[in-house]
Amino acid sequence: MAKAFTMRLYKMRRLIDLLILVLSFYSVELFSMCGIDSPIHPPQKNQILLLFILILTWFVSAVVTKLYKDRVSNNFVEEIVIVLNAGIIQFIIVAAILFISKSTIDAGFIIAVLVLFALLQVLVKYFIRKKMHWSFFNDQTLSQKLLLIGTASSIEKLSQTLTTHFYYGYHCIGYVSDQDYNIQGLAWLGTTNNLGAIIDEQQVQKVIVSLPSLTEESIRFYLETCDAKNVKTLIVPNYEQFTSTTLEIDQIGLIPVLNLRSLPLDKYENELWKRIFDMVFSAAFLIFIASWLFPIVALLIKLTSKGPVFFVQERWGFNNTKMNCYKFRTMYVNTNGDGKFEHTIKNDPRVTPLGKWLRSWSIDEMPQFWSVLMGTMSVVGPRPHVTPQNVEYLQKIDSYLLRHQVKPGLTGWAQVNGARGEMPDIQHMQTRLNYDLYYIHRWSFWLDLQIILQTIVNLFKGDVHAY
Repeated sequence: MAKAFTMRLYKMRRLIDLLILVLSFYSVELFSMCGIDSPIHPPQKNQILLLFILILTWFVSAVVTKLYKDRVSNNFVEEIVIVLNAGIIQFIIVAAILFISKSTIDAGFIIAVLVLFALLQVLVKYFIRKKMHWSFFNDQTLSQKLLLIGTASSIEKLSQTLTTHFYYGYHCIGYVSDQDYNIQGLAWLGTTNNLGAIIDEQQVQKVIVSLPSLTEESIRFYLETCDAKNVKTLIVPNYEQFTSTTLEIDQIGLIPVLNLRSLPLDKYENELWKRIFDMVFSAAFLIFIASWLFPIVALLIKLTSKGPVFFVQERWGFNNTKMNCYKFRTMYVNTNGDGKFEHTIKNDPRVTPLGKWLRSWSIDEMPQFWSVLMGTMSVVGPRPHVTPQNVEYLQKIDSYLLRHQVKPGLTGWAQVNGARGEMPDIQHMQTRLNYDLYYIHRWSFWLDLQIILQTIVNLFKGDVHAY
């Protein structure tokens, strides 16, 4: 019963959005006509026609932005960004229609309807997601039965990821491999030779194949076996092989070919758009927030510990050029007399009590907005590392310097995904690099906006890696 209700709720998103749009339209109209001195003026005629135009343009924008794509396993902030994107496209289309038709309808009314519509959408989508996540957590029979095929390390990594993110809606019933790897909490169900029988016996709904090397013959075997059982197959590539480039499948006639594209920010229009956004965003921050916040922080630093207000550190930026990174000082002066670089660790004795609080809210990084305004940094991008870190890791990690193909940022895709702070080993840095390269090769304005929103959410939720 719960499963049916939850899944119906998810599949009825288009109908629910339609009802929300109608509700928003008449709510704004009622508000503007209830006697309150409102600057919003509802249309006096052709109301049904205007509502029809809003509905039609909404579903056009939803198709363009792929709003109704299955995003259960994606971050909710991404869904907010997609809703915002769809709303902007809808407004542009509606404005164009009204302009061409020389309509006298109040633009304020249209904006009010779309803003209310967007807010209600976000709230309803959040409720639906929470309802689905609660259902997945409380009843594993609601989740899709998932079978893993791979090596010991790949199976263990996938299992941990899906267990942690239970709200993806997958339940790992076990794995198939040439031998039993004795993975804790996961059953070995047999070898790949018995894949078809295992799928029938366990009623598998989806198979994930994660092997370091796959031949054409093995891929065909997995696909044909699963297709015969009407089971979807997901192939996980050796991700680290693909982080240094962007892959796109094109066609020459009927022949599929891999196209190694240039970076999105290599295009002048993208670079210009990102720079304009950086200038506007950083200028607004410096004028409206830094103008009163920075003097307070500077005074507190002076009152609580000896030393300068700012800490200047050499880091590497765009195209491996060295740059000065400005931060509010959060450590005691001269605690490391030999000048050797040391990573900040949790409960680091070098950090002052005020510095610990500044770091937890990332206020110590905010002076870098000046670098953003000046053009040496961006609001979003890979975080710049200090010179000793760069020298160390460029010798240990292949393609490490590719993270410097774009300007460094105040926040980044790695940071909002938890890959920030202390790097205890090479694997942690490799993970951060993978996130950075993913961002570089898949940049879009909407991804930047998503990262900024997620950064703000993380600040208020608290980040265990912020120390």
